[in-house]
Amino acid sequence: MTATENYSNIIDNIFGSGTTTFNTKNDVYNHVIGALNNPSDYYDFKTNFIERLQRIKNIYASNPLFLKDIIVQVNEIESEKNWEGAFAELAAYDYLNQRLMNLETSIYKPIKPNVTLGKTKTFALELGGSAANLDGFIKDLSLYFDVKCFKDNVTDILEGIYKELKLHFGRTDFHISAEYALDISYEDFQEKRNKLLQELKSSITPSKTTFFNSLIMPNLSYRILWIAGIQTAERTYNAFSHAENFHRLLFKYANKFVKKKPTIIVLVVFPWYNSVVTNFTNDNCKFYRALSRRVFCQYKHDKAKFKTFNSKFTGRHTIHKVSNYLSGIIFLEDNTICSKVHDDTNVKSYIYLNPNAVNPVAKSLSIEFILGLNYTDFDDFDYDNY
Repeated sequence: MTATENYSNIIDNIFGSGTTTFNTKNDVYNHVIGALNNPSDYYDFKTNFIERLQRIKNIYASNPLFLKDIIVQVNEIESEKNWEGAFAELAAYDYLNQRLMNLETSIYKPIKPNVTLGKTKTFALELGGSAANLDGFIKDLSLYFDVKCFKDNVTDILEGIYKELKLHFGRTDFHISAEYALDISYEDFQEKRNKLLQELKSSITPSKTTFFNSLIMPNLSYRILWIAGIQTAERTYNAFSHAENFHRLLFKYANKFVKKKPTIIVLVVFPWYNSVVTNFTNDNCKFYRALSRRVFCQYKHDKAKFKTFNSKFTGRHTIHKVSNYLSGIIFLEDNTICSKVHDDTNVKSYIYLNPNAVNPVAKSLSIEFILGLNYTDFDDFDYDNY
């Protein structure tokens, strides 16, 4: 049985016959459906993921319209290109709904997925959009959120380069390991991607070149192993440098910032699409907090216009003014791969609230919900807002 056929059977068994919308004859593979189809390994992940789908089905069973949108993401797990985003959304729906049900002071209603707002209600208007689509709305708490997978895009870019190199040389019996700072901005790689590919094509001599320093990116080098053997590579990481290089990405989601209601961006970390952020020497907490503080506070005394970040932006807002419409950032770490606690969401949360928010969570109905998320780390920067 192929990974695609196996996954189809899983979701049809949970959500009902006919749930599958993808072509089961497609020869598709990704980490999730591959692990689910592995007959001997990944027992904990398989159990945890299937339990997650069952919980989500139970949560939305009484609301078929919401469930219909959820099933779209369930099917996207099969996708070779879009599985990361779908996995992140399902992890968020699982975790946030479970915590919402624990609220004693409200009548529980599940999170509404797939919410579309008119362009004037967010910065979609200033960014040239016709509307804004967000991943969730908790109606009882008037809280909007959007989910993003916190992905290691640099690895994807490099893997794409290596794939093209193998086609160029007409052989696959070699392995390349790049050495670089893991905290580097992926935009550097994105902008120079084609130049890096051409540099490698012209600089590598098959079966001979074993090490190469890039002239395009001085702090990038490659180790090349031909045929078989063991190869190691050295990389560095600094959580604060990572936050400095990455924080601007949050502003790319400005079209999701709701102008008159609290809005949270939820970033989901999962090892199969990001192995950079780890809890080694508490680097994850250092990074999450530093990134959030840069988004919320770094531009407080800066009069630079937001259009310096995005030339398509037609408003006259400063960077800081736009950042004030983001009420908070929540990082979710998914541990379904290894956890042996199968009746839990296996998600840890790290919560950071904007002290300069136009629509602050602390003064909204959602504060009880936010504070009840059993967070691993929390900061509202009340005494660090300068």
